[in-house]
Amino acid sequence: MLWRGKTIRTEPSTALIPLTRGHLNDLTNGLGQQMFFWGRDVLTSGNLLLKHGFEKHRSEGLQGTSCYCKPWEDGIIELHGACAGWYPCESGKCGFLFIRNAKRCYIHHRTAPVIPGEYDFKQYDSSNLAELTRSSRIFTAWLAEYEAWIAKQMGRAYREECHAMFCKLPTSKPWLPPESARRWIATFATGSTSLPRSRAFIESKT
Repeated sequence: MLWRGKTIRTEPSTALIPLTRGHLNDLTNGLGQQMFFWGRDVLTSGNLLLKHGFEKHRSEGLQGTSCYCKPWEDGIIELHGACAGWYPCESGKCGFLFIRNAKRCYIHHRTAPVIPGEYDFKQYDSSNLAELTRSSRIFTAWLAEYEAWIAKQMGRAYREECHAMFCKLPTSKPWLPPESARRWIATFATGSTSLPRSRAFIESKT
């Protein structure tokens, strides 16, 4: 595919201390909320994901849905309403995968994105905290950049509106308010060893 030949590098995190299971649970909850935000972005201003540089293609799994991909740090980010992840171009490296219905983050060794809705859980691992820390920081580094871009393009009130809509859904589980969420994700991505749990982040003002 066309995007496989592209590459974008970012500064890797130098922190090697694994995050706690609690921090990764916080990230999982945050990504559940974030998926709703991406869904709103697709419907806003002619599709904000496309404006940010993503390529759209038809999902091979769930009919009538689309995937969005973009090069990122010698690999690609791929987003879908059922899953999101980072896939390295080089085999043998650990990638990152979030599956919404499973409510869990995993590492994997795939170079091609998973087919949404068709998961071979034997290929994924959620127990290796060291590699989950490393791969999740690659993904969240992109997410932090994206949310900063959204705030610049649309103003902070836009995400507040998205969050208010999410909170009104009967089955939603709201996470942090948008500005706190953006700061927590950005801090997560830097590898800070002093990152508080998300429930304490608003009070800590870290």
